[in-house]
Amino acid sequence: MKNVVIAQSGGPTTVINNSIRGAIDELVSSKKISRIFGAKMGILGVLKEELIDLSAQETEQIALLVETPSAGTIGSCRYKIKNDEDLARIVEVFKKHEVGYFFYCGGGDSMDTANKLSELAQGENLELICTGIPKTIDNDVGGPLQTDGTFAVCDHDPGYGSVARNLAVNVLEANEENKASYTSDPVLVIGVMGRKIGFIPAAARLADPKREIPLLIILPESLPKDDYQSNLEFIAEKVNEKLSKYGRCIVVIGEGVELGDLGILRDSFGHTQFSASKRTVEQLLINYLNGTDRKDNKGRAQSRLIVRGIARSERPGTRQRREITYVSNVDREEAYQVGAYAARIALSGENGFMSTIIRKPGNVYNITYDKVPLKVVANSEREFPEEWIASDRIDVTDKFIEWAFPLIGKPLPEFAKFKEIFAPKKCGEYIPVEYR
Repeated sequence: MKNVVIAQSGGPTTVINNSIRGAIDELVSSKKISRIFGAKMGILGVLKEELIDLSAQETEQIALLVETPSAGTIGSCRYKIKNDEDLARIVEVFKKHEVGYFFYCGGGDSMDTANKLSELAQGENLELICTGIPKTIDNDVGGPLQTDGTFAVCDHDPGYGSVARNLAVNVLEANEENKASYTSDPVLVIGVMGRKIGFIPAAARLADPKREIPLLIILPESLPKDDYQSNLEFIAEKVNEKLSKYGRCIVVIGEGVELGDLGILRDSFGHTQFSASKRTVEQLLINYLNGTDRKDNKGRAQSRLIVRGIARSERPGTRQRREITYVSNVDREEAYQVGAYAARIALSGENGFMSTIIRKPGNVYNITYDKVPLKVVANSEREFPEEWIASDRIDVTDKFIEWAFPLIGKPLPEFAKFKEIFAPKKCGEYIPVEYR
């Protein structure tokens, strides 16, 4: 019997380990394999021959993967295979350790790596089956939106449902804070992950499907890529419209929205690393709203807000993709099943596939698991559907809500809502001194 190597790549999610657990459980129960190794730090672990013996772990530790967020158990990486020397080294390590199955859990770049190894194995007559397990919070692995309201190739990626739930809960909590502090901090700008695709910021609408919160949602696809000044002016105008009506406003903005020079860094695949940039979109936006770029002769900023107070910002950052507290029960279960299905694909002898999630059309949420060739998803990136972006460019449509709601699992928390029943006034009108 052959051995197995499992590896993870790219940014982690809250449910990535449950995909690994699903694959392990299926492989062990099959009794068709010898030992299972986890490559420490992704494909780097193979290149360095650092293979953790997962078969030697206690069963209780494998079971705990369901409750363990991020990818710290075996590690991850963002390493791009450079040349044939790397590939030859991988073949050498696999041969020495009698590896017959390789599983790579990750996004489009990871599927590209798995595909290269699959093609190499065929060319070298190496008995190696390579299988992909999808994972990405961005939800950018898969095909386009189809006429039936589902996505081709992979309807949604494990990890997205949990980060969507995380943001929805954050917006609900932020709304309570904004209601409490808007006399001094009327605007809260929340910058969220999602490199250049808008699925994560779009999830803010799941907190408020009835559109009762003074909420603006700015996707990277919503605004022009070549005119940051006009984008700043547009957002400021929309913020002031909310302030005029509600006296307060929450803005959820994707990190890839064009608002000026961020001083970005890139990873080995050429992807922008916004979390490592000199500046962030939320910082640029609040600076503009607060008027730090235009000061009077006493050096005081001249706010662009039409109400008293300032705009503040927050950046949940990478905690969005690791907080187990906000995990979606649906996402966790699907992550497990997609890992298990990947193992079934490999054990059946089929090489060069990624396990995938296919949604059945209709009003009732129903999915099935299937497979798709690695070469189809290698380096693939879908786009946020234009038809799901609201005409005013500051929101998403109900179609997105209908598609995304099943992914975040159990109902969101419900907070108290007092009716403003005031005691009758018995004193004359009074304007606080500072407001005069």
